[in-house]
Amino acid sequence: MRIGPANSCALYCACGDLAYFGSGSFIRTRGDLIARVLAVSDEVDPALYDRFNPERWRAAGVELIVSCGDLPAEYLSYLVSRFDVPLYYVPGNHDGSYREAPPEGGESIDGRLVVWKGLRILGLGGAPWYNGGPEQYDERKMAMRILLLKPKLLFHGGIDVVVAHAPPRYCPLAYEVCARPAGVGMPSLHPMEAGRTTCLDAPDRAHRGFPSFTDLIHTYHPPVFLH
Repeated sequence: MRIGPANSCALYCACGDLAYFGSGSFIRTRGDLIARVLAVSDEVDPALYDRFNPERWRAAGVELIVSCGDLPAEYLSYLVSRFDVPLYYVPGNHDGSYREAPPEGGESIDGRLVVWKGLRILGLGGAPWYNGGPEQYDERKMAMRILLLKPKLLFHGGIDVVVAHAPPRYCPLAYEVCARPAGVGMPSLHPMEAGRTTCLDAPDRAHRGFPSFTDLIHTYHPPVFLH
């Protein structure tokens, strides 16, 4: 799970109008709109499953669960039963089974804009195409998905939270100047960034960011981008 680059901060930290705790987060977006959101992705957290502590999480006051994908449907169903709050989810590139057996008690927001307690939440699941499997999109198809949502985004006056599985493309020249980016936190291969640990683009095709996500951030300026 990463936050950014709309906010460019890591989970479990405080940055600007966001303050993160444990596996969950407080999200403040516009003025008095504040929500306690449990955001999960990719790995089953024992603190939420085998070692679930009801007292701890009751004190946290979670109001909404958001899943960014690549989690077993039964795990998400368990979280819904434990917290008794709404679940919004998008599929990752390993969640083809959701089509036949979706998480119980949850609602897919993939390719949709939903409004929850005043928060405008946009869901864009899937990963960049790499082997033709389920929930994979090339850049053109992802850009078209976003374009088709434009009327609804304009009608609601923008976006507060984006929930995605894939990241935004950080460097606009990644995979053009660099045949293969160095990888997150590694010395950049970009000629203008040589020797600096500034590469934020994943080197493998399955986790490359979408340039259309970066364009989405620059166009609508969502305060929070979860992936």
